[in-house]
Amino acid sequence: FVSFEATVLPYEKIRTWYLPPVKAEDKYESGNDDTAFTLDKLSEMKASQAIFERGRDYYVEDRVAYLSIDAGHGRAIVEGEHAYEVEFDYTDGEIRNLICSCPCGYTCKHEVAAMLQLKDTLEKIEKNYAELHQDYFAAVEKHALFRFVIQFKQVGSINL
Repeated sequence: FVSFEATVLPYEKIRTWYLPPVKAEDKYESGNDDTAFTLDKLSEMKASQAIFERGRDYYVEDRVAYLSIDAGHGRAIVEGEHAYEVEFDYTDGEIRNLICSCPCGYTCKHEVAAMLQLKDTLEKIEKNYAELHQDYFAAVEKHALFRFVIQFKQVGSINL
């Protein structure tokens, strides 16, 4: 599900579905080596073949639960053994400052999955919603949304 309205799927709210509260001392820098690459050339991410394949598996398994870009800053939540946060900057098809909250010290499968999902999502937005997309979008994986909605559902129905 994709929204172009910042109040519909705000990162701060979605984050609480998966992750503990943020503490001031929580920082992460995994995989951040100031490498820049374009979504058309994900091979420039400097991920090993094994990591890239595992990241592709995560992407295919719909483990990217949340993805957003707000004024050029991107965020994703990728479900692995735990939920991990991925952050990056996105300008004119180029990715910079890609980092993940996992303990890896190199480009990881969570980052690869997030970039594959970003590429796919942006292609779908361009094809189907180009007139709505400005400098913000947020997307949540449909199964994740249904799990959350149904978990707290007591009465009523869902119409799509």
